[in-house]
Amino acid sequence: MSQSHESPTTLRVNERVAFLQTGGETGALIARRDWSKSPIGPIENWPQSLLTALSMVLHSPIPMAMLWGRQGVMLYNDAYSVVAGGRHPELLGGTVLEAWPEVADFDAHVMEVGLAGGSLSFDNQELVLHRHGQAETVVMNLDYSPVFDEAGKPAGVIAIVVETTEQVRAEAALKAERDRARSVLEGMTDGFLLLAHDFTILEINAEGVRVDGRPREAFIGHKHWELWPDTYDKPLGQTYRQAMSERTSFAIENRYVFPDGRVAWLDVRGNPVEEGLAIFYRDITERKLAEDHLRLMVHELNHRVKNSLATVQAISAQTLRGREVPIEVREALTSRLLALAKAHDVLTDARWAGARLEEIAAQAAEPYGQERFRIEGPGVILPPRAAIAMALAFHELATNAAKYGALSNGSGEIELDWRMEETADPPKLQLSWRERGGPPVIPPTRKGFGSRLIQRGLAAEFVGEVRMDFPTSGLVCEMEVALPPPEAQAWAEWPER
Repeated sequence: MSQSHESPTTLRVNERVAFLQTGGETGALIARRDWSKSPIGPIENWPQSLLTALSMVLHSPIPMAMLWGRQGVMLYNDAYSVVAGGRHPELLGGTVLEAWPEVADFDAHVMEVGLAGGSLSFDNQELVLHRHGQAETVVMNLDYSPVFDEAGKPAGVIAIVVETTEQVRAEAALKAERDRARSVLEGMTDGFLLLAHDFTILEINAEGVRVDGRPREAFIGHKHWELWPDTYDKPLGQTYRQAMSERTSFAIENRYVFPDGRVAWLDVRGNPVEEGLAIFYRDITERKLAEDHLRLMVHELNHRVKNSLATVQAISAQTLRGREVPIEVREALTSRLLALAKAHDVLTDARWAGARLEEIAAQAAEPYGQERFRIEGPGVILPPRAAIAMALAFHELATNAAKYGALSNGSGEIELDWRMEETADPPKLQLSWRERGGPPVIPPTRKGFGSRLIQRGLAAEFVGEVRMDFPTSGLVCEMEVALPPPEAQAWAEWPER
């Protein structure tokens, strides 16, 4: 068996520095280095206090450096070598003032305080270092503590160095973004409210404070329901809770009574965000008052027009009551006035914004039974004057069909359909009225009042043409009319009722 030739002194030294084997790359560099010519001498002469502190440094995941002796000889771990950048491994074994000459004054102060037994701590300390061949501004959290020797005197300094450059930059960028966002919010004419998922108020802008009247500190950190308790069970509160739970947007007009008794209408819109719910709102009270006033005026106007129509009907009935006026003339005039009144009702329901073509068609079919009509076509909105002209045209066509055409027997029917040519400029409405199953048609020898009303009345309201054919199978009336651009757009955007 071979015997070891190592002396007892060498064995003791190896045992004392065995921790270097598990000290990472830097620990291996320290173990291989010849320290005999360094200020701290050969490794076998290092005091136990230095070795104990060095073991702690090498096995720490946090960037740490040992600055030993009056000259501050540098011993550090793998995490610190990352902070050192391109200066590693030349820093190892060098004195701190020579290793980092660009911050020599700073490090000299650290050594003075540490070797006097004091500690130092710096949060987000800004330094200019040359780590990669050029100057760069870095930010670090720095903590310095003394290391005591066997006699209890400070013999070195341990430095904990955590770079926070990226974190500080990210926080600065986030702060700048928040400042920009706040500047935008503060300059908005809409009120803004940011609610957490539990409805705690996280933010409110200047307009929101102005609208409510209470100071900003009265809002932040408080639950929405604490500040506006009467909204919890109202539609607004229900909408908030639904939007928060289902993560959906909403828009609502809400009548609100403020704590000081003021009554206001608010246009409130909400969108789910990561923090919870972002609420935007504005003082639409004047608009609502104007709408109420306009609604009152329209109601009064409708009432007067209805009275006028009723007066015209009464006057015409009284005027035509004499025996010299044929009964069919009286009936024709009365039915036309009735059709005009019904068209007026449709427009009144829509606040005179226009009338749906399908409603006008259904109104014309109603007296004869909907089963006799096959009505089909896309949603089309006619402007008020055109709606009245179309209502009168349908009335004349239906009346004629009841006297002579498909509605004069028990089996005839009428196909009424239309379509939009959106590619035309302006868009065109193609409408067709076809009668089937009635008695054989005999073409008229002259145009009656109904035909003239259809062709002239529609021509006055639309740019297009009206064609009336009289095949024996039944009357065919085809209309090609151009809608004005605003109404041509409205046909696809009119809301469902």
